[in-house]
Amino acid sequence: VSEQTYCDRLVQDAPFLMGHGRLSEQQVDRIILQLNRYYPQILSNSDAEKFRNPKASLRMRLCDLLGHLQRSGERDCQEFYRALYIHAQPLHSRLPSRLA
Repeated sequence: VSEQTYCDRLVQDAPFLMGHGRLSEQQVDRIILQLNRYYPQILSNSDAEKFRNPKASLRMRLCDLLGHLQRSGERDCQEFYRALYIHAQPLHSRLPSRLA
């Protein structure tokens, strides 16, 4: 079995991550800010603003963010997992891709 890429993992983990109550507003904001602040090439300021728009539901913003990362490529997906680990460690350890 070949090693899963981070993009593959994100496809597998997205439904779990978007499950009700899994990620808080604060956790999603921190992940977005980390990707924007440390890796502006992953999330530009305008991307970050869009994904943090309080008028959109958290689930919708998360769905848009995960789709954006999947389209961006492997390194961006990997940095998302790093941010998820930092800001939501208990959730990170229960990801379907980690339990497989």
